[in-house]
Amino acid sequence: MPYTLEVLLDNIVLNEDDILKYIRHLDPNKSHGFDGISVRMLKLCDFSIVKPLSIIFKNCINDGYFPLAWKKGNITPIHKKDKKNLVENYRPISILPICGKIFEKIIFNTLYNFLENNRLLDKNQSGFRSGDSCTNQLLSITHNIFCSFNANPSQEVRGVFLDISKAFDKVWHDGLIFKLKCNGVGGNMLSLLSSFLHDRFQRVVLNGQSSNWVKITAGVPQGSILGPLLFLIYINDISNNLESDVKLFADDTSLFSPVFDANLTADILNNDLVKINQWAHQWKMSFNPNVSKQAHEVIFSKKRNYVNHPDLLFNDINVKKVDCQKHLGLILDNKLTFDNHIKMIIEKTSRGINVLRKLRFHLPRPSLITIYKSFIRSLLDYADAIYDQPYNLSVTNRLESIQYNAALAITGCIRGSSREKLYNELGFESLQSRRWFRKLCIFYKILHAKTPKYLYDIVPQHQQFFNFRNRNQVPNIFCRTEFFRNSFFPSVINEWNKLGAHITNSETFSIFRSSLLKQIRPNSRNIFNIFDPLGIQLITRLRIGLSHLREHKFRHNFNDTLNPLCSCNLEVESVSHFFLRCHFYDNERLVLMNGILNIDPNIHHLDDISISNLLLYGSTEYSNNINKKILEISINFILTSKRFEELLF
Repeated sequence: MPYTLEVLLDNIVLNEDDILKYIRHLDPNKSHGFDGISVRMLKLCDFSIVKPLSIIFKNCINDGYFPLAWKKGNITPIHKKDKKNLVENYRPISILPICGKIFEKIIFNTLYNFLENNRLLDKNQSGFRSGDSCTNQLLSITHNIFCSFNANPSQEVRGVFLDISKAFDKVWHDGLIFKLKCNGVGGNMLSLLSSFLHDRFQRVVLNGQSSNWVKITAGVPQGSILGPLLFLIYINDISNNLESDVKLFADDTSLFSPVFDANLTADILNNDLVKINQWAHQWKMSFNPNVSKQAHEVIFSKKRNYVNHPDLLFNDINVKKVDCQKHLGLILDNKLTFDNHIKMIIEKTSRGINVLRKLRFHLPRPSLITIYKSFIRSLLDYADAIYDQPYNLSVTNRLESIQYNAALAITGCIRGSSREKLYNELGFESLQSRRWFRKLCIFYKILHAKTPKYLYDIVPQHQQFFNFRNRNQVPNIFCRTEFFRNSFFPSVINEWNKLGAHITNSETFSIFRSSLLKQIRPNSRNIFNIFDPLGIQLITRLRIGLSHLREHKFRHNFNDTLNPLCSCNLEVESVSHFFLRCHFYDNERLVLMNGILNIDPNIHHLDDISISNLLLYGSTEYSNNINKKILEISINFILTSKRFEELLF
């Protein structure tokens, strides 16, 4: 081990205010451990439980002891994918006692701050690091590859992706204690962490039944707060003495090396793979243990002519060459077009939209919008700053069609309805605008040191632009190719420089974010909490301008509508004509007008267009309750008229 650090962390300073803060921040919906002490129970106790917990925690710290009762976990198997009769397709979720997790949080903060303040954690490690994320690491990886493509002549990059088999479960306890000592942890803190690791038990709980308790002899506790940090410490030295560019995200390990000379690059990677294999053997870990899970390699290249690259070996098995690799949730193809990733998210989101359609008549609109944003749009948001291709209209339109289809599913509107009007109805910004917004938000964080330094270092002459009060322009990155110009950093710098100083000089991220959103996000149309799926669907179609009305059908070139005249032959069948003048609905109209005049007799003095708009949207002059009554009266007229019962096509 290369560490020479003296013992610097040997105790924990306990603060009762911190205990109270942690209790108040607990999620009351979280499950509790086998001891039956729930979050709600602790929240009810609030301040009164702080002193007893403080006494227990202090005694544990002084004795270097983590209570046995807090080291027992209930394991619930959660199905991940594929066949349900195979145990490997389940993810074990460990549920630990709440009081123990509060104690863990106190230990974690002390240990994590110590490691960060002394810069002991590997700079290449992005997993479980404050301010870092999958997207940040992917931005770094893809930018380096784009830079190689942009070189003259264009360079290839070999990327190797490794997988530690059941990494968290294989941590060697004695080895971890040794590494904690090497990182300057000693005294009561070391004893406490050793106690935390040893004499742990777990059992499986399923459908009200539980197995016997089984002792855990290796690994860091899953479901714990300390577990991930202890794992980072355990693998912290894996990248020591490696020549290639190493990227770590918890147990995901990847190596990248630009190709100046094919043989030399192969030698570098093969030597690094040997070193990683030796590290794994020394510390009782295993990477890609069999052929079915062998290491993968992608040769990133924009070259037209084939280049012969010597094979790579890992664990005496050839590293498998593939055209694309899913890494941290993003599919990286060998040309960085992201076509495979875009195809994948389109397929996934399409299935979600089909579910949304089925839910429309069972859930109110706000719930449908929440489902869309949480389960469908979130798939589109992930890594969108990286795969965004504003210059590629085909890709942009394919992605935009997802949100358009979701808007149709939520509203029940007809295909061909104006996308802009649909988005205004629901308060959706376009996905293209959303990607623009999200890229700029990331860049704001990069410039203001809210992300890891490895991203901050990419920005040209960044040291001159730390104070943005006086200057808001960032130097452009030289781009030899259009392909590189449209990648994240060159494109976002270009967009940043188009923003006004009043935006780029925003004091806080919240102000910056709000300033951008005002430019792109419309205010949604209100339906005043009415839950009438069919009625809201029909009134929305009238708002959007594509319904059964002949004016709408004629404007959209329906084959069965050769002119926009109403069947009454008096005039064009517009919204105003339908609501206020068509003699086919005189009886229904009496109920309609009596209803709204009872609300406000002055409505009678409004012109037809104003009354029609009132019937469709309500008015800011009225309260939400009155507007709700107006729309309910409108919906009643629409339904009793039976105008919209015939087939549309």
